[in-house]
Amino acid sequence: MIQRSSAAQIYTQTPHGNSMEARGHIRTLLVDDDELIQDVFSTLLRDEGYDVFTVSSAQAALELLASDRFDIMFVDIFLPDMSGFDLLHRARSLSSEIPIIMITAHADVEMARRALSEGASDFVTKPCNLSDLPIIVERNLARHALLRSYNDRHRFELQTSYESVLDALLSALNTRNTEMEGHSERVTAYTMLLADLMGVSDEDMYHIERGALLHDIGKIGVPDRILLKPGPLNQEEWEEMRKHPLIGYRMCANIEFLKGASQIILHHHERWDGSGYPQGLAGEDIPLGARIFAVVDAYDSMTTDRPYRSAMPYLNARNEILRYSGTQFDPEVVRVFLSVTPNRWQEIKETIGK
Repeated sequence: MIQRSSAAQIYTQTPHGNSMEARGHIRTLLVDDDELIQDVFSTLLRDEGYDVFTVSSAQAALELLASDRFDIMFVDIFLPDMSGFDLLHRARSLSSEIPIIMITAHADVEMARRALSEGASDFVTKPCNLSDLPIIVERNLARHALLRSYNDRHRFELQTSYESVLDALLSALNTRNTEMEGHSERVTAYTMLLADLMGVSDEDMYHIERGALLHDIGKIGVPDRILLKPGPLNQEEWEEMRKHPLIGYRMCANIEFLKGASQIILHHHERWDGSGYPQGLAGEDIPLGARIFAVVDAYDSMTTDRPYRSAMPYLNARNEILRYSGTQFDPEVVRVFLSVTPNRWQEIKETIGK
């Protein structure tokens, strides 16, 4: 069994001189079961302006991480209830970005390599120079800030790239299908309103928004003789047109940031009673985003001028949606739709400007 070093052996030198300026309430968590080490560590870093919190077990550290925020952690590899490596992995699941510095009195090159390969930000061998501890903290915080800045910039660039792809797809769709100008933008705004009222999560809202925007993207694969036909479609042509949800799904399902959206693209013509297409899903088997979209898509179609008819008044469209609640539409989505005032729908339509 490995013998732990005594506290007296851990540090070979104490810091000299005046304390440094406060670090803006940087919260430091030390996980070590040696009380003397806790005292020495806390005194030093508090003198340097840090907020220091100490615990003696991995479980206590996990409880703190679950309920509070910390800027940096020091973790002893040898803890009484689990290894520091196990704590490292569990801490990462609670706070993926926090710098975690592993400390031990019994180190070798392989242990240091393991710590860094498993996600530690740094590795400190005891005994160490006490005056180095603030430097270690600052070094890891600075490295973390640089990494976060890089990641933020990368996310921004990636998002910009995503938006460019969306714009290109929408442009291609609008070039093929100009009959309902502004339709995608309107139904997306309507969909987002209902999704918000229904308490949809931010992550799901992201996918629903893109699914609504691209719901008809599969029409790019429909022949012009069908897509642009001025009169009614015959049975054979209608069967071709009904393929557009599956075509759109296949276009988007393999694009990473459109995987969630592809489910709405695939299922936006399903019906609550199972009589829709392409898969004949029914009830809550239909993704919620597609159920929300189905209602507002019908509403926009009825309340927008078409070459062969004038727009339907709000009250008539409302009554049609209510009439098909429980057959074509999810009754709960219809209930939320009916709770929105006519003026609100009109306001959104005028904001889109088409």
